[in-house]
Amino acid sequence: MEGVWSAMDEQGQTFDLILFPNGQAITTWTKGASGARGERGWWRSTADGATIFFDDGWTDFVVQDGSSFRHRGFSPGRPTSGQATNESAARRIEGPEAAYVGIWWLNKEPDGSDLYVALQSGGRAFSTINPGEGKWTATDEGALCEWSDGWTDLITLTPEGYRKRSWVGSRENATPADISPVRRVGAEKFSVAP
Repeated sequence: MEGVWSAMDEQGQTFDLILFPNGQAITTWTKGASGARGERGWWRSTADGATIFFDDGWTDFVVQDGSSFRHRGFSPGRPTSGQATNESAARRIEGPEAAYVGIWWLNKEPDGSDLYVALQSGGRAFSTINPGEGKWTATDEGALCEWSDGWTDLITLTPEGYRKRSWVGSRENATPADISPVRRVGAEKFSVAP
């Protein structure tokens, strides 16, 4: 069950659940208090899929339903044996896109805050700094993000790990304004524990 799963929230907006081999889980759901930081939690395998517990109190399930999969989300305090708060089809995301869908910690900002970016499987991008929505695509180079304020970011995998290059405006024939290491949240241990 590990991997990237696409589902819909109760308003019909797509978001992703990323189930890491280390038992940690992340979502790219950006409507909550955490915004582009997503939700963090942990998951475990079950006989028919996976159960995911998030630090904001939600419990989600990705379960096999015949030849397909379903996502069922239960809000905090709602019994998981009853009607789900939201339910939708769940689809596994594969290919080059799956390597970049998720939450990325990019760097510290001058004010000391951390910059996070949420990359959703549908091509939408959200940032903790820029309140506007951006878009991203998986390219031969990596994840290319274009923001409404004119900035462009490229997240690539290098021999030293993931790196981000940023440009003000187009990156054609321009020197990046920033080059810094980035981390995919969930790939390494974080502080949420069962």
